[in-house]
Amino acid sequence: MFSFRQISSNRTTLAALGAIAGAAAPLVSMTPAAAQSQFVDVNANYWARPYIETLAAQDIIAGFPDGTFKPDQPVTRAQFAAIVRQAFEQAQLRSAPRFGDVPSSYWASEAIADAYGQGFMSGYPDSTFKPEQQIPRVQVVVALANGLSISPADGSNQALSVYSDASQIPDYAQSPVAAATENAMVVSYPDVNRLRPQQTATRADVAAFIYQALVSQGQLPELAVSESARNYIVGYETANPVAPQTFAGTIPTGTQIPLRYPNANDVEIVVAPGQTVATALEVSGNLVNGANQVLIPAGSIVQGRIEPVEIRGATVTAAQFVADTLTINGRTYTIDAESSAIAATESVSAGSLEDALITGAAESIIGSILGNRDLGSLVGAVIGGNGNVTSQNAVIVINPTELDLTVESDFMVGN
Repeated sequence: MFSFRQISSNRTTLAALGAIAGAAAPLVSMTPAAAQSQFVDVNANYWARPYIETLAAQDIIAGFPDGTFKPDQPVTRAQFAAIVRQAFEQAQLRSAPRFGDVPSSYWASEAIADAYGQGFMSGYPDSTFKPEQQIPRVQVVVALANGLSISPADGSNQALSVYSDASQIPDYAQSPVAAATENAMVVSYPDVNRLRPQQTATRADVAAFIYQALVSQGQLPELAVSESARNYIVGYETANPVAPQTFAGTIPTGTQIPLRYPNANDVEIVVAPGQTVATALEVSGNLVNGANQVLIPAGSIVQGRIEPVEIRGATVTAAQFVADTLTINGRTYTIDAESSAIAATESVSAGSLEDALITGAAESIIGSILGNRDLGSLVGAVIGGNGNVTSQNAVIVINPTELDLTVESDFMVGN
């Protein structure tokens, strides 16, 4: 019923969580070419880093022109409506009323109407929406539970017992919060057992809630086991596999690092020739030294980009994955590693792209190859990217499990 938002140019003008110049100013417009997924004020150890970076890479949220994200800045109801519009796609269930404080010229008027029509948000009894009001954490949770039409499995609110401050949850919010908790949609830092329902939601809070909501719908993978951010997901089971002890050592030139898309073995990434697409992949198996000591554990995150590459003497277009950083147990290392070139192909079929991650540019090319077929039921998720398309009749299909990511320069880990 729900599918990941297919990003388009008119949507990115409301890039969720974008910069604001003042209380009434709209979110900054960030096209895919300008979008960034890493921010100077979100370091490797910041609790919400994986949520923020993943959603930014998907063009669901955006940062500020100075390269910051300002994760602790509060979010308004209008901004949250814009985020919801960017992250989810579903049918309109009702017509939005005319809110007295949301004129048609207001920057988020369409986003507010959509968020209301899809059941995520509601107005107030006095026919206002209060778009500039900072949104409390409990309203974010309730909005997501209502918009995604989830209810407690057994009809009770037993899940609320995990919160030491459950008495502060308003009556209207108890069932939605219980449902969201059962679906692992609630993230609470620094105390996983306190909801802090009336505290204003920050940009980091909202990123975490949206990410987990998309996970609950099968639109994004669960965080890797190695990510400490998992510890703040309410209801997270500590019985998950324990990461192995790691040791310091040198990863020599020529070492191949096995990869996969996070928590998925058979996901393919499809880009258009000429595109550069930032993405994160996951180490799929432990890398050990001669003494069988783990230097790089499975689940470690490799952040990098798919970028165009020239094949000298050939006329075909191609791309390769270039790694920038490797994160092991919350510590990030700069690395020099890349895959061999992957040539573009015209040999694609709807069946071969089941659950693929497809950029908007590649989607339009595939539609042309398949006779302008509607890909709405085919695409599992759509990822952002930038760069000029150099071919209109071929795409580059990358299976992360088949990438021969090879270390180009020695680097140390664990030191």
